[in-house]
Amino acid sequence: MKQQIGDNYVDNVSEVSPIETTYDAVANDSNKSWTVPNGEMWKLNWARMLLVTSADVGNRQSELIVKDEAGNTVFSIKAGAIQGASTTRVYHYSQHVSHEAAFVVSEIQAPIPSDLYLPAGFTLQLWDSSAIAAAADDMTISFQVKVYKGA
Repeated sequence: MKQQIGDNYVDNVSEVSPIETTYDAVANDSNKSWTVPNGEMWKLNWARMLLVTSADVGNRQSELIVKDEAGNTVFSIKAGAIQGASTTRVYHYSQHVSHEAAFVVSEIQAPIPSDLYLPAGFTLQLWDSSAIAAAADDMTISFQVKVYKGA
């Protein structure tokens, strides 16, 4: 039996742990990524980034990127505003939201497609694309995916 997932048809798909939430609070890192394991496909539901910046001068630019197995960017979106030194901001990457151009009470949202599927070998990356103080800024990430096993 074949099941359609996005534009792909997959044989014998079973859902084991259909929804998984990842939380990463390792300090001193403003560039984090996760690779979809072999035999899985992820559908990204949402991602949240908490970025606490050091006193190092410079404007940070939050970005969510999806890369294929060869490292090519297949989707990316940057937050609609930048973040300066010595501040704390929260970034929400979600389905069905507008692309805000300013922070509202230290938070901002940016849209992701409602059918954002990542096949095995694809990478989800959240980072400060300006890399002002990559080893000094603290980034906490949480994200939720629907996991398709046997994909």
